[in-house]
Amino acid sequence: MALHIQMSEEAEAELRKNAMKNKLSSIAACVLFMLLGFLVLYLSAVFIVGDSPVSFLAYTAPADDAPPTNNPVPKELTSRSSPASSAVAPSVIVATNASAVAMAPVEIDMSDGLSLDASLDLGMGMGTDLGDGLGSGGSGLGSGSSGGSALVGTFYDLKQTGKGRARKMSELATKEGNTYKLKRNEYYEVISNFLNKGWQASILSRYYESDQKLHASNFYMPVALARYAPIAYKVGDNKKPENQWVCQPSGWCCVYRGKVRAPKTGTFRFIGMGDDCLAVRFNRKLVLEGGYRLPSVGPKSPKFQLSDAKQRENFLRDVRSGADREHKGYELINTIEGLGVWSRELGGLMAGAEFKVKEGEVYPIEIMVVEEGGKFGFMLFIEDITNGKNSKAKKYDIFRTNFSAPSADEVNALLKEENSNDPGNQISIPYNEDSPIWTAVP
Repeated sequence: MALHIQMSEEAEAELRKNAMKNKLSSIAACVLFMLLGFLVLYLSAVFIVGDSPVSFLAYTAPADDAPPTNNPVPKELTSRSSPASSAVAPSVIVATNASAVAMAPVEIDMSDGLSLDASLDLGMGMGTDLGDGLGSGGSGLGSGSSGGSALVGTFYDLKQTGKGRARKMSELATKEGNTYKLKRNEYYEVISNFLNKGWQASILSRYYESDQKLHASNFYMPVALARYAPIAYKVGDNKKPENQWVCQPSGWCCVYRGKVRAPKTGTFRFIGMGDDCLAVRFNRKLVLEGGYRLPSVGPKSPKFQLSDAKQRENFLRDVRSGADREHKGYELINTIEGLGVWSRELGGLMAGAEFKVKEGEVYPIEIMVVEEGGKFGFMLFIEDITNGKNSKAKKYDIFRTNFSAPSADEVNALLKEENSNDPGNQISIPYNEDSPIWTAVP
């Protein structure tokens, strides 16, 4: 016999009524807590925090900041970067309680020292360490600090082959006592081959290559003794005679490679000069070579010796007439103040071939510094010629890949400490301090 139990209608109705009450109580409690939370936040904002107005706080660095050469790393040789002719006291502008603030460019004089981790690693290096975006790198031969927006430089000694104890004299040198003497013509044949055959790394990699890489964000180097490049790349020692060496100060070259993003759409040209030569390859085309030599034509060419006024004029005459198509558009710029030795011995700075870019697009770039021995130096500027050339300008934009601002005075001071400066031929060429940035990208 089965037993059947069933809830009465009155009990079932009471159960449903209690369930509904519980549900409504839960919803009411949730809404109440939300309202209380909102009220607490509102009262805190109105009566406790208040409405803080946007304000700007100016911080002025102490004038007794440590001098730039007191870097704890003994061979990095650091200083502060500074615009060439700025006269504004160092300051940092801080915006408080502001979501976005548009600020006009501020010229900053760092000559008295500004503690911003801004450094000039004179290898040569003047650069503002602004992080991995637009920091690192430097002027001259560059900084040993990697990362940031900079081109990477490699040093080659063409008088040697091999590495470490396996180093030996190359076919481009002869031995005289404790030194290797460079075979000048054979050296320039290799450089010419490199420039004319796509800047292939394999052409130079058979020679001695330093382990140290330098990162350069602009190319502004006063006249220095050729011994400094080995010191900068840590294969030379300023405390030893020049015949005690890893690399003697002649027959070397440096090649900087990278990719840059065009800051605007237009037509441009590089303007520069180097001792013995500075060459630039942009978007896989040689667009500039200038200096005491014209390596691409080879040492046997009657136009090779650009330091010779007659050969230089013959070269420029052929360029103007169209007979030299490889250097179309080249001309000399001699209206800039402070050219010094570049004007006296080379007639000014060399302007190269024009090239076109589109804003935001990335282009490969390579820069080569060539030195046969003695003294060296280089300058590299860039001109926007979209609306026409200005061959009589007093100054141009410096080519740079970040906010670095070179100072000839600071570089010369550090060169002097390394016994590598040339006080008789110092130059300080002005440049536009608001020069655009051709950001280097991986």
